[in-house]
Amino acid sequence: SALSRDTRFWKIDAEQFYPERFLNEDKNHHPCALLPFGGGHRQCLGQDLARFELKVILARMLQQVTFVDGGSEVNAGGFS
Repeated sequence: SALSRDTRFWKIDAEQFYPERFLNEDKNHHPCALLPFGGGHRQCLGQDLARFELKVILARMLQQVTFVDGGSEVNAGGFS
């Protein structure tokens, strides 16, 4: 939508692909500046399907993970 590319609401160039802009939890932008599926009677028909698929894929990924007890010493530096 045009609102999601409006330079009044985004500090960094809104035309650039920069997903890190959402990591800072910057609340200085308008709450409706990003509506990924649109809104109202013109919202995306695939919104419910996309959200359902996201849940299914995440659940399937988590089924493949094995959690083990790290004991008293845990490697907080990343995966090994």
